[in-house]
Amino acid sequence: MSRRLLLRTAIGALVILVAIGGRIFWLEIGRTFSPDPTVWEPEIGAFESADQERPPPDGAILFVGSSSIRFWDDLDRAMAPLTVFRRGFGGARLSDLVHHANRIILPYSPRAIVIHAGGNELNDVPGNTLRTPPEAFEDFRALIALIRGKWPTLPIYYLELRPSRQPGPREPFLELVRAECEADADLHYLAASEPLSRSDGSADPALLAWDRTHLNAEGYARWAPPIRERLLEDLGPND
Repeated sequence: MSRRLLLRTAIGALVILVAIGGRIFWLEIGRTFSPDPTVWEPEIGAFESADQERPPPDGAILFVGSSSIRFWDDLDRAMAPLTVFRRGFGGARLSDLVHHANRIILPYSPRAIVIHAGGNELNDVPGNTLRTPPEAFEDFRALIALIRGKWPTLPIYYLELRPSRQPGPREPFLELVRAECEADADLHYLAASEPLSRSDGSADPALLAWDRTHLNAEGYARWAPPIRERLLEDLGPND
């Protein structure tokens, strides 16, 4: 094969990969903007298949939520010596967690649950089906009620939303969640965003991945210590 033909073949393959990657990216964005929780059925089904092959251990801490949990590939190592497992998917909203709780939360036997969701439905971007802060808060309360229906006193942690370039209605939503946590001895607000912020409170771009939205490896390394330390302080190491 000539060098010119080889170069054309390589360029053609690259164009195809970019096109496929772009299509997957926009499909993912479309699902994130959708209020229909059934769009995440492939991910939920994959969790169920994984549970059949290798069930999560009893007494571990369940991390559940959106893509920040989904992409935390080294969560096990980051939270050691705590035993944890994760059920993060796509651009999950709190309403998605409510809809799928019977399949990705309630089947397990965790010692505590960490929830990180609520930002996607509040992002004011074209095409998104928005929820107001009070509406998102009602979704949060509905999720807590489902969990409380099975475990009345299980420790539940709401891991606050990470800093965003578009804070918008996030702070009013977080204020509602904070107040709810203060009124429930077994519901905890887990503040861990300061290591990810610049002095003005905005997201530190050096800690973001190529998409300028999700965390890179250094971002996760900064995020982990305050989360791990709070859980260890409250719960102690695994028995």
